[in-house]
Amino acid sequence: MTTITLYNKAECPFCWKIRLALAELGLATQVIDHQDEQHLATWQALTPNKTVPVLVHNDIVIYESNVILEYLNDITNNLLLKSPSDRVMPRLINQYSDSVVGKGLREVIFEKRGKVEHEWDITRINSGVELFEIALAHLSTQLGDKEFFAGHYSFAECALTARFGLAEAYGVEIPSRFANLKAWLLRMKSRPSYQQTAPQICFKNQQRQLI
Repeated sequence: MTTITLYNKAECPFCWKIRLALAELGLATQVIDHQDEQHLATWQALTPNKTVPVLVHNDIVIYESNVILEYLNDITNNLLLKSPSDRVMPRLINQYSDSVVGKGLREVIFEKRGKVEHEWDITRINSGVELFEIALAHLSTQLGDKEFFAGHYSFAECALTARFGLAEAYGVEIPSRFANLKAWLLRMKSRPSYQQTAPQICFKNQQRQLI
């Protein structure tokens, strides 16, 4: 298979879930930062939205993260199980991650990013954390005592690993009452794909915890 090119932003959860999928699938990928001046005009010409991720494979260009996930599964058959009924939950969890989990975390990350602590709007942050924890209740029920949300590493793991990893990096922890989700995240962080793809801010957070 020819090399895939991914135009990427390190801290973007939509990009990170694609990096995770590519790493889990073992697909050779050239990852190009979206701010690289040598490539800026190239990738922006490929997407009407002028946003990343953008994936290029041969003459195929895809600029929506969920369509990219579907394409990667189509060419490998390794991110979704074969049964149509077994494919429903990982797709729903992926969508829930984008629309619900991401809504609360966005408030926290956008408020904290690039600011010193005394500049933070605590009300906005607390509101975001509350929304995040409400979303966790549903996810905890869906996961139950399973190792993965849908029988094996799937769209759900790609999407939520990226969201939870960024949440942790920005100081939003999974509460202890969601013990199954905390254990799930530890398992995901132990996988080579996490170590290969996590943005630097996640490793900085780990280093602070060790001090």
